[in-house]
Amino acid sequence: MSSTSNTDSTASTLRKDRVRLAVLMAPKPGLSFEEFDRYWLDVHANVFSSIAIAKRNLLKYEQFHLDPKYDDVIAAQSLAKSKSPFRGIAIFEATTLEKIFEIFQDEEYLRVVVPDELKFFDHENAQILAGPFATIIDL
Repeated sequence: MSSTSNTDSTASTLRKDRVRLAVLMAPKPGLSFEEFDRYWLDVHANVFSSIAIAKRNLLKYEQFHLDPKYDDVIAAQSLAKSKSPFRGIAIFEATTLEKIFEIFQDEEYLRVVVPDELKFFDHENAQILAGPFATIIDL
């Protein structure tokens, strides 16, 4: 495991060799949190990671899963006033944003992955963010 920590003497910089795209995951209406969560991790992760272009184009694919047991703790804080409609974040990392978008336009992705996404994921209510990143603390 790498250990990186920037202090006052080391300026933080955005990486120029990689980019990340984050998809704020909205569950398909009518699906319980548990159904969405389990399907995304146990089924969809395998479907997505099995396609050739994902293996070729990505440096990293991560899933961030919200945990409902923290809802009350978060609600008691003053950091955010509204409950998020999103139940997780899919994070894609590659050398360029174009490499990530090539995946979403690929024939195998459209044929294999999209039909699987429609079982648990609400494309219409998802949000996408993209850009460079800086690691500030990594222990």
